[in-house]
Amino acid sequence: MEHNLAAAWGDRPSPPNNPYLSFRSAQADDLLFTGGARIELVCQANLRAYGLTWTLHRNLVAKPFRSGRAEPQLANRFAIAIDTEGLVPGFYDLKVEAESGPAKDDKDSAVRRPALGVCTFGWKVGQMALADTRPADFDAFWAKARAQIDAVPLDAREAPLEAFDKAGIDAYNLASACLPADFDPAGHRSERVLSGKVDFAGPDGGRVYGWLAKPAGDGPFPAMLVLPGAGINPRPRPLEHARHGFVALDIQIHGLDVDLKEYPRLPGYFDGQVYDPIEGYYYYRVHQRCLQAVTYLLSRKDVDPRRIVVVGGSQGGRLTTVMAGLDKRVTAAVPAIAHFANQPYVRWSALCNGNPDLGQPRDGKLALDDGMAVAGAPPLRGDQAERCLAYYDPMNFAPAITCPILFNAGLIDPVSSATGVFAIFNRVPGTKQMMALDGLGHDWCAEFDRRAFRWLDQVWAKR
Repeated sequence: MEHNLAAAWGDRPSPPNNPYLSFRSAQADDLLFTGGARIELVCQANLRAYGLTWTLHRNLVAKPFRSGRAEPQLANRFAIAIDTEGLVPGFYDLKVEAESGPAKDDKDSAVRRPALGVCTFGWKVGQMALADTRPADFDAFWAKARAQIDAVPLDAREAPLEAFDKAGIDAYNLASACLPADFDPAGHRSERVLSGKVDFAGPDGGRVYGWLAKPAGDGPFPAMLVLPGAGINPRPRPLEHARHGFVALDIQIHGLDVDLKEYPRLPGYFDGQVYDPIEGYYYYRVHQRCLQAVTYLLSRKDVDPRRIVVVGGSQGGRLTTVMAGLDKRVTAAVPAIAHFANQPYVRWSALCNGNPDLGQPRDGKLALDDGMAVAGAPPLRGDQAERCLAYYDPMNFAPAITCPILFNAGLIDPVSSATGVFAIFNRVPGTKQMMALDGLGHDWCAEFDRRAFRWLDQVWAKR
């Protein structure tokens, strides 16, 4: 349910996944270690490797603080033992290079030599130190934003709905929703769904546009707000979500239509961020559009107001976390590979790597730092960007989350780092669950979606 791209289906994994190198540990299947003198890992090299070297890094930090050679074993396996003395609670990147000699044919980038791989593991992550940046007026700031959008009349409009049967849903998924034709037949609740465009009033006199999809029938059905990953792009119809029994709404969070042929580059989104005033930051209006989308769903007679779930991956996972903390009308949430969390750590790791700040080029005058001198929370900068981002960091919404929430984290994800996702998870006070996906990058996992739909069945059974 977190994969919602308006594109054709493809099966190649995202980097830094390397299909020739995989990692396992008999000590912890999910690679989240809670104690012991040593962490023992095995790298399986699915090529003719005759040696393997490794370096150890703090998560997202380029400069290593340890290195070594792995112990060769039979069947092209290599054992790596890491002494835990000196490790601080958090996540670590183990980077390896398999020695296999030159390849005869390097046309396929997946087998170019040397073969490089990464394994991210956690060490006592429940004790990970987090900077306390949640402003004293955080709740009041967002209550004001909520009151502003609540005062805007909904003025909803709905285009005629088009019917899709099983074959139509399957074909649409493959061609336009970047999904397999049907990855969860056991989860179907309706074999006929209806879908069309909707739009309603948003902030600043604009509109919010989305694709609606729903099971055939009157309901009431549970509702699902599907929030998009990053980018200013078309949105797909959430037909798969409707087939699972939901009145599903996938919105274009930038106030643009869902199916334009070309989209503009909007100031303040990827570049030119405004940090002062704080409500001038780009996501202020994005959050208000998401709030208005919940209001729209609740205005529908075919929606059960007790069953409102928000879902999304990457930026959508970020916004799902925000909505779970911001809007008590949301009764369940499924953020996947949530982006942007733990900004103090993200900015600090960038500085360790010689980047003055996020998105800025390397400064040769800045020495690389392995980060191991910092055992506690990352140091704060005290600048205006930090003051502003504290109001938007997903980990600062986490303490207000009271609905059941299901997370996942791709441990080798370089975009939505495990350090960020677990910063949110650790701060959620209520009913929560984490599925750590070792070896997964910034990507989709079909089995996570299947389990998430079953998890929601359990949540709804209690309503």
